Amino acid sequence: MPTLPAPLAAALAQADEAYLAGLSNKGTVNRAKKDLEKLSITAEAQADAVQVSLGDAQCLIRAPLGDSTCSCPSQAMCRHRIAAILWLKAQSADAPDGAPPPEPEAVDFSPLLDVPVDKLRRAMGAKAFHSLVFRLSREGLPLVTETSVVQIELPDASVKLLLPLEHSSCSCRSKELCRHKAAALLCYQLIKGKHTLEELESPSTADTAFKSPARDREQISAAAQAVEELTAGLLDTGLSRLSDASPDSALRLASLCHVAGLPRLESGLRSLSTLLERAVNRSAAFRTEDLLLRLADLDHLARALEAEDADIAALAGTFRDEYAPIPPLTLSLMGERQFHADSGYAGTVYYFWELDQRRWYSYTAARPTFYEGRRRPPAARTPAPWGLNGLMDQFYNLTFVLGKCKATADGRLSSTEGAHGEVLSQKRPWKIFPPELCWDDFSKMFQHLEPRLLNGTELERLVFLRPAVCTPQEYDKTNQLFRMLLTDAGGRTLPLEVRYRAEESSLVQTLEALAKNIEQSPGGVFLALARLSGEDLSLYPVEYYSDWGCAT
Repeated sequence: MPTLPAPLAAALAQADEAYLAGLSNKGTVNRAKKDLEKLSITAEAQADAVQVSLGDAQCLIRAPLGDSTCSCPSQAMCRHRIAAILWLKAQSADAPDGAPPPEPEAVDFSPLLDVPVDKLRRAMGAKAFHSLVFRLSREGLPLVTETSVVQIELPDASVKLLLPLEHSSCSCRSKELCRHKAAALLCYQLIKGKHTLEELESPSTADTAFKSPARDREQISAAAQAVEELTAGLLDTGLSRLSDASPDSALRLASLCHVAGLPRLESGLRSLSTLLERAVNRSAAFRTEDLLLRLADLDHLARALEAEDADIAALAGTFRDEYAPIPPLTLSLMGERQFHADSGYAGTVYYFWELDQRRWYSYTAARPTFYEGRRRPPAARTPAPWGLNGLMDQFYNLTFVLGKCKATADGRLSSTEGAHGEVLSQKRPWKIFPPELCWDDFSKMFQHLEPRLLNGTELERLVFLRPAVCTPQEYDKTNQLFRMLLTDAGGRTLPLEVRYRAEESSLVQTLEALAKNIEQSPGGVFLALARLSGEDLSLYPVEYYSDWGCAT
C-alpha cells in the first residue's frame, strides 16, 4: 500500500457511499463493489495522487475525488474509479503499520451558500427563477437530506450537491450547472437563511429584463421632462383656466411614455386624463385633492427617472404582471365587483375562495376604455374562462378544481389557455368559508386586518362580516356619498361607503334598495373590501348574503 498524499487521505476518509453515489450513482457503486471481489489490484504513489491498476483499467485517484481519471472511454465517473476509491479506503483503514487514517470531519457546506443568486437566476432563466420563488412561497421548501452530500428532491428532478460544486449530480444527467442544480442550490440557501422568499420576490432582486422592453436613456429623459412640463403647466394654469384639451394632452403623453417603456408613468397619465376630464365636465365625482396627489406623484416619478443614478428598471415598472405556474386549486366564487380605473380600463373582478390553502384568489375580466369616447358601454356578462361552460355568474354556489393554471404572487389568476376547470359539486358559501373568519366582532376583525391595511394587497383586505345592526344614512349630496353604518353586538360601528360616480350609479341604487330590506330583515353577511383613509377605516361592498347560514 503506497503512502497517500494528505489531501487524498482526507478526501478518502470523508467519502462514504452516499458521496460516491453522488459522484456517480448507486448502481455504479454496487457494480464497483462486485468488481472488487474478482479484480487483482495494484497501486503506485504519484506526486499528488495514486495510480491504481484494476485489470485493464488504469485509474489516477486524486483529491478532490471527482477530478480522478481513468483510461477507459467513459466520460462519467466510471465503476473503475469508484472501485479504486473503495479499495484505497479499505487499504488505508487496514494498514498494519504507519499512521491511522484521518477521522472524517463533518462536511462544511458553507461554500454552497456563497454561490451568487444572480448566477442561479441566469442558470435557471428569469421566468423559471421567479416561478420557483412563487411556488416555494405557496408550497414550502422541498425535502432536504444532509449527510456527506446535500440531497434535494425537486418535483422534476433529484439533485445531489457535493463539494466541490462542479462534482454535483442531477437525475437529468447534466454535467453543467443545470436549472435543477440551480434550483436546488437556491432552496438550500433559503433553508440556511442566506435569503428569504420576501427578498427574492422584491423588485430590487427581480430580473425585469424579460418583462420590459429595451429602454433608451435619451427617450426616457425626454418623456420625463415632458411630464414635468405638463404637471408644472397645469399647476400654473389652475382649474379656473383649465383647457378642454388637457385630458387629450395627458393621453398623448401617455402614448409617448408607452413607447419609451415607462408603464408607471403611462398608467399615471391615463389616470390624470380621467381626472382632468371630470374637472372639465364639472363632474360631481371630481376631487381637487385627487388631482393634486396625482400631479405630485407624476412629477416625483419623472424627476426620479431623470436622476443620473436612477434605477430605471425599478422606477419604470412593468407592462404586465408575471404569471407563474401553481398547483391545482379548489375554488368557489364568492363575490364580484365592477371597476372603472382612472388609468383607462374597466371590467369585473371575481373573488374566489381556495378551499385547501384557505386564501383568496381573483380573476379580472378587463377591457380598455380610453378608445371608447365619452360614453362607455355597460359591462357585459362575462363568459367563464379555463374551459368552463357558461357565464361567470352561473358559478356561484359551485366548487370546481382548476388545473395547469397560473397566477401572480398576490393571487390574481390568468386566463391562460392551458388551464382547465372541472366542476366538482354544489356547496353554499357558508359550508366552505371558515366560520372564524366571518367577523361579528369588529375589534377582532381590525386586529386581523391591521398588518394588511397599509401595504397589503387587495385580497388581503377582503373580509366577511356579520353586523348586528345596519343603519342607512341619508345620501350625502355635498360629498356625493352613499353610506350605511354597520354596528356589531358591542356597539362598535364601521361605515360602508360608495362615492357616487356615473359608473357606480347601479351599485348605489342596489344598495339603497338593499338598505330598506336590511331594516326589515337584518342578520345577513357582507363581503367587503376594507380600506384606510388617513386614520379612518371604511368598507367598500362587494356582495351581500341575506341567507347566510341557512340550511338550504
